Amino acid sequence: MPPYNARSPQNRSKAHRAVLIGVDSYTHEADLPAVARSLRLMAEALTAEGTGVMAPGELVVLPGPAGSGSGTVDPLEAVRALRDAREQVDGLLVVYFAGHGVVRADGKDLHLLFSPSRVIADPHRPFVDALSWRDHVMAELRLAQADWVVVVLDCCFAGNARQDFHPEEQQNFALLMAAEQNVEIPPGDAATGTDFTVGLHRLLTGRTWASKPATFTRLVGEIREVMAPLKAVHDHRWIPGERRHGDDVLLAIPGRRHGREPEPSEPPGTAPGAGHPALASAGADGAVTTPGRPGEGGAEAGNEAENGPAHPPPADGTTPKQRPTSRRYRALCAGLALACLAGAGVLLSLGGGPDRGCAPPLELRVLVDPDIRPTVQKAADTYLDRSTGDCRAVGISVYTGNSTDVVDALQAAPLWQSPPASCPPSGDCLLPQRDLGAQPDVWIPAATVTSLRVLAEQSVAARTVAKLDSLGSVAYTPMVLAVPADAGRKPGPADRPAPLADLVARVRDGGADGPEPYQVLRPDPEGGDAALLSTTALYGTDDRRPDDVEAALTDDRLPPQPTARDLMCGLADGSRNALEDRAAVLIPEQTMALFNLPSASGEPGTVGRPACASDVLEHRAARYPTDVPVLDLPFFRVTWAGADRDATARGQAVRDFYDWLAKDPEAGAVFVRDGFRTGPSGKPSLPSAASPLTAKANEGAVSLLLPPSNPPTSASEVTEALRDYRQALGPGRVLYLLDDSTSMEDNRVWSGPGRAKDLVARSTAPIGPEDTFGVWGLSPGSAANHTELVPFGSAGPDLGRARASIGRAPAVNRNARVLDGLRDGLSELRSGSEGPVPRLLVLVTDDEDSADLQREDVLALVETATEGAPVRVVTVALRGGGCAPEQLNQRLAEATGGRCLDASDDLATELTAEVAKTGTGDAR
Repeated sequence: MPPYNARSPQNRSKAHRAVLIGVDSYTHEADLPAVARSLRLMAEALTAEGTGVMAPGELVVLPGPAGSGSGTVDPLEAVRALRDAREQVDGLLVVYFAGHGVVRADGKDLHLLFSPSRVIADPHRPFVDALSWRDHVMAELRLAQADWVVVVLDCCFAGNARQDFHPEEQQNFALLMAAEQNVEIPPGDAATGTDFTVGLHRLLTGRTWASKPATFTRLVGEIREVMAPLKAVHDHRWIPGERRHGDDVLLAIPGRRHGREPEPSEPPGTAPGAGHPALASAGADGAVTTPGRPGEGGAEAGNEAENGPAHPPPADGTTPKQRPTSRRYRALCAGLALACLAGAGVLLSLGGGPDRGCAPPLELRVLVDPDIRPTVQKAADTYLDRSTGDCRAVGISVYTGNSTDVVDALQAAPLWQSPPASCPPSGDCLLPQRDLGAQPDVWIPAATVTSLRVLAEQSVAARTVAKLDSLGSVAYTPMVLAVPADAGRKPGPADRPAPLADLVARVRDGGADGPEPYQVLRPDPEGGDAALLSTTALYGTDDRRPDDVEAALTDDRLPPQPTARDLMCGLADGSRNALEDRAAVLIPEQTMALFNLPSASGEPGTVGRPACASDVLEHRAARYPTDVPVLDLPFFRVTWAGADRDATARGQAVRDFYDWLAKDPEAGAVFVRDGFRTGPSGKPSLPSAASPLTAKANEGAVSLLLPPSNPPTSASEVTEALRDYRQALGPGRVLYLLDDSTSMEDNRVWSGPGRAKDLVARSTAPIGPEDTFGVWGLSPGSAANHTELVPFGSAGPDLGRARASIGRAPAVNRNARVLDGLRDGLSELRSGSEGPVPRLLVLVTDDEDSADLQREDVLALVETATEGAPVRVVTVALRGGGCAPEQLNQRLAEATGGRCLDASDDLATELTAEVAKTGTGDAR
């Protein structure tokens, strides 16, 4: 099918529109003067004589002449413009946004910021007067009546929009993003515009009669070539991203036979017929200018952009000059500093932005262990709230990720700057930008031994790319086995320090005349350092096997939690009272001390137990292991090769932040209030009167003097324990539910590369010979709820036969029984196997037979999925909209800790990666 052409005879009479939004003026964040120029360039590109696909009267530009002020845009104006367009346009709809973009530290929930937007410390509504890409922009555009919708995002984190790209089933929709996921971009130059839009302008307006038409797909390749010589913030590769649902669409038409020469009376860079006086391009001296290549300017560069086609780098290997680095090219989002506990949805704000007229502050990225993130964030907030003059010099973004992921990423540091172009068939693909976020300036693990693990297996190339410099510890807390006990009781013999295995044995070995045995729980060892170090101590006992240890540490009533705080909140939610009363938990001392406190009184400065815990939460007393290292919160500066922009200032900012954390009484007070111990590096002091450790609620529950411990754990011991933990989980159980109804064939998602059967067959690569797996068809020909395409059982040494069976499976002329199949699949995975067995249920569907499910049926199924032994559910939606919020696929994935994958994902790679988390074929 030829690409959609808004100027073809059959489409010329239709209503077309371009909604162009450029926010260059902000109340609470740094202004972006280059955006004003980019807005004019985009208007010129779409309306240029001979090449433009829009008429001047088809543009809606914000800010417009009736706006609230020069360069200011209100989000309600944008919503009205989008809503009018989706209701009135039946031809081509183009939406362009340039301005600040912000996400949570886990990369989710992209928000576009407008002039009054601000970031606040509200976990439920952190972005005020901003538009969510998912909930506002995409929600409006999915309802558009247009033949084609094209969105262009020129902002930081534009690539994160791909996560929530869910067009309607039959909708033609294309999304062009300025950069990859989790990548920030420079703000550009006020005289020439933002780099990305400058490149688009050249490509769209520079087409002659001999040029190929600028279809969306062709434009993607061309803009990637244009941006390749440039670097994004933190020396990232600059690779624009794209997503497309539909065939193709023309965004520019080849010009006249001899090119479009400016008329004698027409200043270079002016698009004749642009017809929008507000978009005239004036330089500082009033002369009209036009941008050339990034880093070049003036009329000469402008004439090249107007008269010639966009060219890739010359064949002789030379590349266009890069823009010189200076303070004015800092990150588009450098004025923002925010962070969030990854996966937990708790946003942490760093306060308001700089005053108008201030330069964007230098941003420090601080990557921390999940267990210490809340306290480090409080410290960062306090640091930034100090009175340091009218303009803030630095911003701090605190973010986190699984400790094991951080170690893997730093051991393979080059992947942070240059991710692999593709992942192997096994799906085991390390992508630090995707899994963690941008490369850090500061790393604070919970324990020094974690840094030793990085250095022990870091390649020479990785050491060259990322250099770790230890500046010292900032606070301390020991690990404890927190056992239910009466408040204020006197410690007994059972409370004496001992190896962790002995402490666990004491609380689990209840006899006829002794206390009832306790269930011992521990957070996920792959989540934080604390749980992994405890696991290392338990595995280190000669007569204990890792699989026996894991069986003793598992309770189906509460699946493993990512952090100690999450574990305690899980016990305190009121649904597990029997477990809560008899659970001994392996957590940091400071976590136990906080949860022992009564609820806060509401008086300023008072510290109470976390909000998730009620007053009836069982009081606990600490038993101290002698073979688990004290968590010492070491502070590392991370220096990246090639990241020379503001290197001296950045290094000084890191040093200043550490000095304040380690030496300033105000910083010490933050850690003390959260139950940490402070003191000279390597020497924690006795808790002060302000510490929860000395509160009446913790009297008799903690030891004010730290008990002695054995020699520190080695990096090799921890690495070996992690490998044993992964293997101790035992063979996995993987069951695929394949929608084999004829609608899959009718919708062309059944057979062929990248379609349903191929995805299932390819994703079995990580399944090992000891794993149990099967494939069910959901469109049975009898009273059963499924057919067994591959019987559920041992995978065996060769998956060839199973893959062949999948490939031969025909589509069935019956409706898929999705709900029944999911219920049966959950039951099958939970039957015949107890203990910490990894279980994965994969649903592959076109959603046609589940689109009209009743809400009560969906909620009942979600409840079933979360009861009993844990089963992760991964859903693969083969048509647009299948992962939309509140839909069955997304609800199941969120409730079970799984994922919903759709056309915006690399389905083959991502599905294989999900299976790899359960299968043992690639256990490390």
